[in-house]
Amino acid sequence: MNLTADLSQLIDELEPIARPGGQGRVLMVMGASRGAGASTVARELARLAARRSTRGVWLYDLDFNANAQAEAARVQGQAFDAGFGREPFWSLSTQDGEKARIIARQSAVPNLFVTALQARPGAVRQATLRAAPDYWAAVRGSVDLAVIDAPGSSRAPLSLVEDADGVILVADSRLSRVDGIQARRAAIEARGGVVAGLILNRMRSGVRSAA
Repeated sequence: MNLTADLSQLIDELEPIARPGGQGRVLMVMGASRGAGASTVARELARLAARRSTRGVWLYDLDFNANAQAEAARVQGQAFDAGFGREPFWSLSTQDGEKARIIARQSAVPNLFVTALQARPGAVRQATLRAAPDYWAAVRGSVDLAVIDAPGSSRAPLSLVEDADGVILVADSRLSRVDGIQARRAAIEARGGVVAGLILNRMRSGVRSAA
């Protein structure tokens, strides 16, 4: 699979999702199963989109404990609060009221910013996700594209799908059964989300549009 070429094609195919009036887009990348490669796809999608961006691309890593996307993107420099002055889509419960927040730093790629949890290790007892349409409206007004990397092992990101302009499912092409893909799509649509594309990862020719 030529990930760069296939995702460039997918970006072109998803262009009609863009909202009128110059507003940015919010796309979620979700694995149909654990280990499907959704995080790699999300990172590459954000990197490619940043090349075309003028207002910036934000990559949201929902695996708050690992912060793997920030490490892979080699973030650096000033930390920006990711709240955009709105009630965010996350809530962090900490021990003894310790401070914790979601921040973003610029990656080694120009115009690409990646989020991470800023807190003492072990300080966050629980992180919950919720719908936040006002938050995402502020994001759309500020950046060209927000890419949400949603762990395939968790159902929590389903609370965000209605706020996204589309969800890109990533499935492992080596798995013969399609039940997982169909079940995840049904779950997304049941929560008001739209499956905008399907990527069959680890194959020679990899992208199918499902819009």
